[in-house]
Amino acid sequence: MKGISTILAMILIVIIVVALIGLTYTFAVGLFTTTTTGATGQTETVTKRLDQSVSFITDPTCTNTSDTWTISFTIRHSGAIYDITSADIDVLVDNDQITTINGFTDPMTPGETEYLSVSNESTVDWSGTKTLTVSVPAAPVSKSVTCQTLP
Repeated sequence: MKGISTILAMILIVIIVVALIGLTYTFAVGLFTTTTTGATGQTETVTKRLDQSVSFITDPTCTNTSDTWTISFTIRHSGAIYDITSADIDVLVDNDQITTINGFTDPMTPGETEYLSVSNESTVDWSGTKTLTVSVPAAPVSKSVTCQTLP
């Protein structure tokens, strides 16, 4: 009887040790998977933001017809992987956001060049030198434009 008790006790100890190792392994794998997923998602988000960049191809021009000011410009998507959608781009004239961007083709693919224009949406006088800013996730780009009333 003494021999059987010793064997059963040894088997029980082995089962308990294997169970503890299994629980430790499951905990560690779950912990590292959560950490890796978070880091991977953050890296992908940052990479996407950095890739969504634009540059001016031409200097902006400003015209005034019938009390409507229009600024025209050409930009190019200088990224390599991710598209720029209408939700990713904003145009500002002297820090006033313009809600309608004429000529924007959604989405703007990497390497694509687009001729765009914006018009004043109210009776705001744009005469003088203005700063045109095109804001995308990577970084905003700005250029000065002079608007003059034509005789």
